[in-house]
Amino acid sequence: MPADEVPVEMAAALNENAFGLLQLGGVNGIDVGGDDADEYTLRLLVNDPDDPLWGLPDSIGGFPYVLVADTQLEQAGIPDQKTYGMPGTDPIMRGIQLGPAAIVGGNVHTGRLGCLFHDSDELPVAVSNAHVIFGAVGDLIQQPAPHTDPAPPIERLGSLRQCLAPDTPSLFPGGLASGFFDAALYGVDGARTAKVGWIADIGAATAISSPQIGSVVRKCEYPTGVSPGVIEGTLGAYVAHNHDGSERWILLGQVSIVMIPDLGLNPEGVWSRSGDSGSVVVNESNEIVALHWGGHGMRGYASDFAPIAFGIGL
Repeated sequence: MPADEVPVEMAAALNENAFGLLQLGGVNGIDVGGDDADEYTLRLLVNDPDDPLWGLPDSIGGFPYVLVADTQLEQAGIPDQKTYGMPGTDPIMRGIQLGPAAIVGGNVHTGRLGCLFHDSDELPVAVSNAHVIFGAVGDLIQQPAPHTDPAPPIERLGSLRQCLAPDTPSLFPGGLASGFFDAALYGVDGARTAKVGWIADIGAATAISSPQIGSVVRKCEYPTGVSPGVIEGTLGAYVAHNHDGSERWILLGQVSIVMIPDLGLNPEGVWSRSGDSGSVVVNESNEIVALHWGGHGMRGYASDFAPIAFGIGL
Protein backbone atom coordinates (compact mmCIF):
# COMPACT_ATOMS: atom_id res chain seq x y z
CA MET A 1 0.00 0.00 0.00
CA PRO A 2 2.17 2.89 -1.24
CA ALA A 3 1.74 6.33 0.33
CA ASP A 4 1.24 7.91 -3.08
CA GLU A 5 -1.92 5.82 -3.55
CA VAL A 6 -3.64 7.20 -0.43
CA PRO A 7 -6.87 8.89 -1.61
CA VAL A 8 -6.18 12.59 -2.13
CA GLU A 9 -9.22 13.56 -0.06
CA MET A 10 -8.06 11.44 2.88
CA ALA A 11 -4.55 12.92 2.79
CA ALA A 12 -6.07 16.41 2.64
CA ALA A 13 -8.32 15.66 5.62
CA LEU A 14 -5.28 14.53 7.61
CA ASN A 15 -3.28 17.64 6.75
CA GLU A 16 -6.14 20.05 7.41
CA ASN A 17 -7.00 18.60 10.82
CA ALA A 18 -3.63 17.48 12.19
CA PHE A 19 -2.80 20.68 14.06
CA GLY A 20 -6.11 20.87 15.91
CA LEU A 21 -6.04 17.20 16.86
CA LEU A 22 -2.46 17.33 18.12
CA GLN A 23 -3.48 20.11 20.51
CA LEU A 24 -5.77 17.71 22.35
CA GLY A 25 -4.22 16.20 25.46
CA GLY A 26 -3.45 12.54 24.95
CA VAL A 27 -3.21 12.69 21.13
CA ASN A 28 0.36 11.90 20.03
CA GLY A 29 -0.09 11.61 16.29
CA ILE A 30 -2.26 11.03 13.26
CA ASP A 31 -1.47 8.96 10.18
CA VAL A 32 -2.89 6.72 7.46
CA GLY A 33 -2.85 2.96 7.96
CA GLY A 34 -4.65 -0.13 6.74
CA ASP A 35 -7.81 -1.65 8.17
CA ASP A 36 -8.94 -5.28 8.39
CA ALA A 37 -10.20 -5.11 4.81
CA ASP A 38 -6.80 -3.88 3.58
CA GLU A 39 -8.21 -0.44 2.86
CA TYR A 40 -6.69 2.89 3.84
CA THR A 41 -7.99 4.44 7.05
CA LEU A 42 -7.09 7.37 9.30
CA ARG A 43 -5.57 6.53 12.68
CA LEU A 44 -5.23 8.60 15.84
CA LEU A 45 -2.38 7.65 18.18
CA VAL A 46 -3.63 8.16 21.73
CA ASN A 47 -2.49 7.28 25.23
CA ASP A 48 -5.50 5.08 25.98
CA PRO A 49 -8.16 4.14 23.38
CA ASP A 50 -10.35 2.70 26.16
CA ASP A 51 -10.55 6.07 27.90
CA PRO A 52 -12.19 8.34 25.30
CA LEU A 53 -10.62 11.77 25.05
CA TRP A 54 -12.70 14.86 25.47
CA GLY A 55 -13.09 16.80 22.23
CA LEU A 56 -12.53 14.02 19.69
CA PRO A 57 -14.61 14.59 16.52
CA ASP A 58 -17.07 12.11 15.07
CA SER A 59 -14.99 12.02 11.89
CA ILE A 60 -11.88 13.66 10.45
CA GLY A 61 -12.81 15.68 7.39
CA GLY A 62 -15.73 13.33 6.82
CA PHE A 63 -13.59 10.18 7.14
CA PRO A 64 -14.03 7.65 9.96
CA TYR A 65 -10.94 6.86 11.99
CA VAL A 66 -9.60 4.33 14.47
CA LEU A 67 -7.81 4.86 17.78
CA VAL A 68 -4.39 3.26 18.25
CA ALA A 69 -2.78 2.93 21.68
CA ASP A 70 0.55 4.71 21.87
CA THR A 71 2.16 6.79 24.57
CA GLN A 72 4.56 9.71 24.13
CA LEU A 73 6.95 9.26 21.21
CA GLU A 74 10.35 9.56 22.81
CA GLN A 75 13.11 10.96 20.63
CA ALA A 76 16.24 11.79 22.61
CA GLY A 77 18.78 9.03 23.13
CA ILE A 78 20.74 8.18 26.23
CA PRO A 79 24.31 6.85 26.41
CA ASP A 80 25.06 3.17 26.29
CA GLN A 81 28.44 1.49 26.29
CA LYS A 82 28.00 -1.00 23.44
CA THR A 83 29.61 -0.24 20.09
CA TYR A 84 31.15 -2.13 17.20
CA GLY A 85 34.84 -2.41 18.02
CA MET A 86 36.97 -0.06 20.07
CA PRO A 87 37.18 3.72 19.57
CA GLY A 88 39.20 4.49 16.48
CA THR A 89 39.03 0.92 15.17
CA ASP A 90 38.22 0.58 11.45
CA PRO A 91 36.43 -0.10 9.26
CA ILE A 92 33.64 2.29 10.15
CA MET A 93 30.22 0.79 9.42
CA ARG A 94 26.59 1.27 10.27
CA GLY A 95 25.83 0.36 13.84
CA ILE A 96 28.59 2.12 15.75
CA GLN A 97 27.67 4.49 18.53
CA LEU A 98 28.46 8.17 17.97
CA GLY A 99 27.66 11.64 19.24
CA PRO A 100 28.74 15.28 19.15
CA ALA A 101 32.15 15.84 20.70
CA ALA A 102 30.84 18.57 23.01
CA ILE A 103 29.47 17.73 26.44
CA VAL A 104 27.03 20.51 27.26
CA GLY A 105 25.97 20.99 30.87
CA GLY A 106 27.09 17.48 31.67
CA ASN A 107 24.78 16.03 29.01
CA VAL A 108 26.00 13.60 26.36
CA HIS A 109 23.93 12.94 23.22
CA THR A 110 24.28 9.60 21.52
CA GLY A 111 22.82 7.66 18.62
CA ARG A 112 23.77 5.44 15.71
CA LEU A 113 25.55 5.81 12.42
CA GLY A 114 22.75 5.16 9.90
CA CYS A 115 24.68 4.21 6.78
CA LEU A 116 27.76 5.32 4.84
CA PHE A 117 27.59 6.69 1.31
CA HIS A 118 29.97 8.29 -1.20
CA ASP A 119 29.61 12.01 -1.91
CA SER A 120 30.18 13.62 -5.33
CA ASP A 121 33.94 13.46 -4.71
CA GLU A 122 33.76 9.74 -3.82
CA LEU A 123 34.54 10.52 -0.18
CA PRO A 124 32.69 8.66 2.60
CA VAL A 125 29.85 10.49 4.33
CA ALA A 126 27.42 9.21 6.92
CA VAL A 127 23.82 9.87 7.96
CA SER A 128 22.19 9.99 11.39
CA ASN A 129 19.51 12.11 13.12
CA ALA A 130 19.69 15.87 13.57
CA HIS A 131 18.58 15.49 17.18
CA VAL A 132 21.67 13.33 17.74
CA ILE A 133 24.24 15.10 15.54
CA PHE A 134 23.27 18.75 15.94
CA GLY A 135 25.20 21.98 16.01
CA ALA A 136 27.15 24.11 13.54
CA VAL A 137 28.79 22.98 10.32
CA GLY A 138 32.26 21.72 11.16
CA ASP A 139 31.45 20.56 14.71
CA LEU A 140 33.30 17.38 15.62
CA ILE A 141 31.66 13.94 15.81
CA GLN A 142 33.03 11.23 18.11
CA GLN A 143 33.02 7.41 18.09
CA PRO A 144 31.62 6.46 20.56
CA ALA A 145 29.81 9.38 22.17
CA PRO A 146 32.33 11.24 24.37
CA HIS A 147 32.88 10.26 27.99
CA THR A 148 35.41 13.00 28.71
CA ASP A 149 35.64 16.63 27.63
CA PRO A 150 37.74 17.00 25.60
CA ALA A 151 37.51 13.51 24.11
CA PRO A 152 40.73 11.67 23.12
CA PRO A 153 41.78 12.29 19.49
CA ILE A 154 41.50 8.54 18.75
CA GLU A 155 37.73 8.85 19.17
CA ARG A 156 37.31 11.43 16.42
CA LEU A 157 35.05 10.21 13.60
CA GLY A 158 34.41 13.27 11.44
CA SER A 159 32.60 16.60 11.32
CA LEU A 160 29.10 17.88 10.70
CA ARG A 161 28.24 18.97 7.16
CA GLN A 162 24.49 19.54 7.20
CA CYS A 163 21.44 19.33 9.48
CA LEU A 164 17.86 18.91 8.29
CA ALA A 165 15.65 19.54 11.32
CA PRO A 166 12.15 20.92 11.92
CA ASP A 167 12.05 24.64 11.23
CA THR A 168 11.20 27.56 13.46
CA PRO A 169 8.64 29.09 13.36
CA SER A 170 6.13 26.27 13.18
CA LEU A 171 4.21 25.35 10.07
CA PHE A 172 1.24 25.47 12.44
CA PRO A 173 0.40 28.91 13.86
CA GLY A 174 1.45 29.18 17.48
CA GLY A 175 2.59 25.57 17.65
CA LEU A 176 5.81 23.64 18.03
CA ALA A 177 8.56 23.84 15.45
CA SER A 178 7.65 21.42 12.68
CA GLY A 179 9.11 19.92 9.54
CA PHE A 180 9.68 16.81 7.48
CA PHE A 181 13.22 15.80 8.44
CA ASP A 182 15.29 14.76 11.45
CA ALA A 183 18.52 14.02 9.63
CA ALA A 184 22.18 15.02 9.66
CA LEU A 185 25.02 14.46 7.21
CA TYR A 186 28.63 14.36 8.33
CA GLY A 187 31.97 13.67 6.72
CA VAL A 188 34.37 10.97 7.80
CA ASP A 189 37.99 11.82 8.57
CA GLY A 190 40.33 10.97 5.74
CA ALA A 191 42.48 8.77 7.97
CA ARG A 192 39.55 6.44 8.73
CA THR A 193 38.54 3.59 6.46
CA ALA A 194 34.82 3.07 5.92
CA LYS A 195 32.62 0.22 4.76
CA VAL A 196 30.30 2.18 2.48
CA GLY A 197 26.80 0.79 2.03
CA TRP A 198 27.24 -1.95 4.64
CA ILE A 199 24.67 -2.44 7.41
CA ALA A 200 26.04 -4.39 10.35
CA ASP A 201 24.37 -7.81 10.85
CA ILE A 202 22.16 -7.22 7.80
CA GLY A 203 24.50 -6.86 4.82
CA ALA A 204 24.93 -4.52 1.90
CA ALA A 205 22.26 -1.92 1.16
CA THR A 206 21.07 -2.36 -2.42
CA ALA A 207 19.27 0.92 -3.14
CA ILE A 208 17.24 3.80 -1.69
CA SER A 209 13.47 3.48 -1.84
CA SER A 210 10.31 4.55 0.01
CA PRO A 211 8.30 2.65 2.63
CA GLN A 212 4.97 0.96 1.93
CA ILE A 213 2.23 0.04 4.38
CA GLY A 214 2.33 -3.67 5.14
CA SER A 215 5.91 -4.26 4.04
CA VAL A 216 8.29 -6.17 6.31
CA VAL A 217 11.34 -4.16 7.34
CA ARG A 218 14.38 -4.48 9.60
CA LYS A 219 16.83 -2.27 11.39
CA CYS A 220 19.96 -3.12 13.33
CA GLU A 221 21.47 -1.24 16.24
CA TYR A 222 22.64 -1.67 19.77
CA PRO A 223 21.17 -2.19 22.30
CA THR A 224 18.12 -3.61 20.48
CA GLY A 225 19.83 -5.69 17.77
CA VAL A 226 18.27 -6.75 14.44
CA SER A 227 14.57 -5.92 14.75
CA PRO A 228 12.02 -7.10 12.13
CA GLY A 229 8.80 -5.09 11.95
CA VAL A 230 5.94 -4.08 9.68
CA ILE A 231 5.17 -0.60 8.39
CA GLU A 232 1.68 0.18 9.67
CA GLY A 233 1.28 3.93 9.11
CA THR A 234 2.31 6.59 6.61
CA LEU A 235 1.91 10.35 6.04
CA GLY A 236 2.05 10.66 9.82
CA ALA A 237 2.10 13.88 11.85
CA TYR A 238 3.68 12.99 15.20
CA VAL A 239 4.68 14.97 18.29
CA ALA A 240 8.25 13.98 19.22
CA HIS A 241 9.26 14.26 22.88
CA ASN A 242 12.60 14.66 24.60
CA HIS A 243 13.79 12.02 27.03
CA ASP A 244 12.44 14.11 29.94
CA GLY A 245 8.93 14.04 28.43
CA SER A 246 8.89 17.62 27.15
CA GLU A 247 7.60 18.26 23.63
CA ARG A 248 10.35 18.93 21.10
CA TRP A 249 8.76 19.35 17.66
CA ILE A 250 6.20 17.95 15.21
CA LEU A 251 7.43 15.74 12.40
CA LEU A 252 5.30 15.49 9.27
CA GLY A 253 5.08 12.91 6.49
CA GLN A 254 6.48 10.16 8.75
CA VAL A 255 6.00 6.39 9.02
CA SER A 256 5.07 4.14 11.94
CA ILE A 257 6.56 0.66 12.34
CA VAL A 258 5.29 -2.07 14.67
CA MET A 259 7.38 -4.97 15.92
CA ILE A 260 6.57 -8.47 14.67
CA PRO A 261 5.39 -10.17 17.89
CA ASP A 262 7.58 -13.25 17.54
CA LEU A 263 10.29 -13.79 20.18
CA GLY A 264 12.15 -15.96 17.70
CA LEU A 265 12.55 -12.89 15.47
CA ASN A 266 12.59 -10.25 18.23
CA PRO A 267 13.97 -11.96 21.34
CA GLU A 268 14.21 -8.62 23.19
CA GLY A 269 10.49 -8.01 22.63
CA VAL A 270 10.98 -4.41 21.51
CA TRP A 271 11.35 -2.40 18.30
CA SER A 272 12.81 0.80 19.74
CA ARG A 273 14.93 1.77 22.74
CA SER A 274 16.78 4.89 23.75
CA GLY A 275 20.06 5.04 21.87
CA ASP A 276 18.58 3.53 18.66
CA SER A 277 18.16 6.93 16.98
CA GLY A 278 19.81 7.23 13.56
CA SER A 279 19.36 3.61 12.45
CA VAL A 280 18.36 3.01 8.84
CA VAL A 281 15.35 0.82 8.10
CA VAL A 282 15.57 -1.60 5.17
CA ASN A 283 12.97 -3.69 3.36
CA GLU A 284 13.26 -7.36 2.40
CA SER A 285 15.34 -6.38 -0.64
CA ASN A 286 17.78 -4.50 1.62
CA GLU A 287 16.66 -1.18 0.14
CA ILE A 288 16.96 1.69 2.63
CA VAL A 289 13.42 2.99 3.08
CA ALA A 290 13.47 5.06 6.29
CA LEU A 291 15.59 6.69 9.00
CA HIS A 292 14.53 5.77 12.54
CA TRP A 293 14.25 8.69 14.99
CA GLY A 294 12.20 7.55 17.96
CA GLY A 295 9.50 5.48 19.57
CA HIS A 296 9.28 3.11 22.48
CA GLY A 297 8.79 -0.57 23.07
CA MET A 298 6.95 -2.30 20.25
CA ARG A 299 6.65 0.76 17.99
CA GLY A 300 9.09 3.01 16.20
CA TYR A 301 8.84 6.11 14.05
CA ALA A 302 10.94 7.04 11.05
CA SER A 303 11.29 9.41 8.11
CA ASP A 304 10.96 8.37 4.46
CA PHE A 305 14.59 8.06 3.35
CA ALA A 306 14.18 9.02 -0.32
CA PRO A 307 13.37 12.71 0.41
CA ILE A 308 16.21 12.81 2.96
CA ALA A 309 18.66 11.49 0.39
CA PHE A 310 17.52 14.14 -2.09
CA GLY A 311 17.65 16.88 0.56
CA ILE A 312 21.25 16.16 1.55
CA GLY A 313 22.44 15.46 -1.98
CA LEU A 314 23.14 11.73 -1.83
